[in-house]
Amino acid sequence: MANFDYTNIVRCKNSGNLLELIYPGPEVNVENLSIEEPKTSGEGEAKHKPVITRVDDGYNVKVGEVEHPMDEDHYIAVIELIADGQVHKQYLNPGDKPEATFKIPEATDLKAREFCTIHGLWQS
Repeated sequence: MANFDYTNIVRCKNSGNLLELIYPGPEVNVENLSIEEPKTSGEGEAKHKPVITRVDDGYNVKVGEVEHPMDEDHYIAVIELIADGQVHKQYLNPGDKPEATFKIPEATDLKAREFCTIHGLWQS
């Protein structure tokens, strides 16, 4: 058994699919599941690590210091902002700009994540 919570992104070991938990029960059979651990540094950091900036009515999350490509086979599929325990998401498509603005009140506990279709999950 593992300790899953609603912020975990889980990978099926059989299919490779990524799953999000809506309600983790008291016992989860993890035989075919693993928690996807986000990268925070290393090769590719400049194009993948999310950067959070406060804007007038919320927060902007830009993927990387160097703009990430948004090609058909290599793009950012989703950007998440977790602010004071609430998860906010923006799904993206090839050709979109790799950033999202979330119109939310100022928060004290912030982190951002993004999922690249080639390089996986990254966190600020």
